[in-house]
Amino acid sequence: MPDADHIRRIYERYPELLNKGDVEGIVELYAEDATIEDPIGSDLHRGRDAIRVFYQRAAAARATMKRTGPVRVAGHEAATPVVVLMGPEDQRSALDVISVMSFDEDGKIASMRAFWSMDAIRSATAEDRG
Repeated sequence: MPDADHIRRIYERYPELLNKGDVEGIVELYAEDATIEDPIGSDLHRGRDAIRVFYQRAAAARATMKRTGPVRVAGHEAATPVVVLMGPEDQRSALDVISVMSFDEDGKIASMRAFWSMDAIRSATAEDRG
């Protein structure tokens, strides 16, 4: 079972990889049979091949992410607020998200669920970009 420090390190690494567009690096963080539900209520992306496609789309949209609060760990799960920026630099949109992940016995991400809705998309501020 991964400890809280391991989970926090994954939450540090995850946005770094996303911001670099390192799709394969992100996929390696996930277990073979992991799932993504982003946003909650949408179709599940199951397994590394589907997860790879999900992050390829994010890279194509020029999505970047930064944490906006602490990672809260409880057992093998964690949650943290993030802001996701999308679109061209001069027209960035921002989306405030609560990211929730669970981890398997090997410390890999078993599931990622993102809490957000379309009505939360807004113009990015200087603080979002910083």
